[in-house]
Amino acid sequence: MEHPVQYLTVVTKFLDRLIAEQGDFLFVICTYVGLGVIVWILTRRRKRPVHDISVVILPLGLPPKREAEPEPVPFNDCDGF
Repeated sequence: MEHPVQYLTVVTKFLDRLIAEQGDFLFVICTYVGLGVIVWILTRRRKRPVHDISVVILPLGLPPKREAEPEPVPFNDCDGF
C-alpha cells in the first residue's frame, strides 16, 4: 500500500494542472453558481416563518473610572486684546 501523502500529491498535481489549463472557465462557472445560490437563498419560500430572536447583552465588568474633566474657564475680559 502506498503512503497517503503520495495519493495527496497526485490529487494536488491534478488540481494544479486543471486550474492552469481551465482556470478562467472554472472561475466563470463558480461565479455564476455562486450568484445563483445567493439568489436562491434570498428568494426561496420558507417552510416556517422567521421568529424574532431576543438577545441579552450582559456586562462583563465595571467600566473603568475616569477622572472628571475640569470646568471650562469663562472668558476673561482683558483690555490687552
